[in-house]
Amino acid sequence: MRGEHPNALRIRGLFQAFRDRDLAAIQAAIPEQAVWHFPGRQGALAGSHRGRDAILAFLGKAVALTEGTFRFEVEDVLANDGSAVAFFRGSGERKGRRLDNPTCLRIRIEDGQILEIWEFVWDLYAVDAFWT
Repeated sequence: MRGEHPNALRIRGLFQAFRDRDLAAIQAAIPEQAVWHFPGRQGALAGSHRGRDAILAFLGKAVALTEGTFRFEVEDVLANDGSAVAFFRGSGERKGRRLDNPTCLRIRIEDGQILEIWEFVWDLYAVDAFWT
């Protein structure tokens, strides 16, 4: 979007790369040392995913577990020089269950690189059960 902070544009670009399944763009956006923290205790995606390969495996697992039905709609991205916040709605189907959950990513950025992502979900119990 015009007039947005470069880090907001960077995050929007990453979401677009996910949507397009553009592996090269995703790899370029996520450095080797990045970490993605996903909430939950029992869910198949819960935990901290350390390093680009682990993050790519985590993202691929979300698609595989939902047999390709996982989708997201970006609602807004706010950013400054050191961080960004992305609001989106994640949805998908798995084992006869449906997920439709407002989600927020808090993203730490240094020198234009995404270093750490914390994912926060509206209904943690429902999300954990969905991925279990």
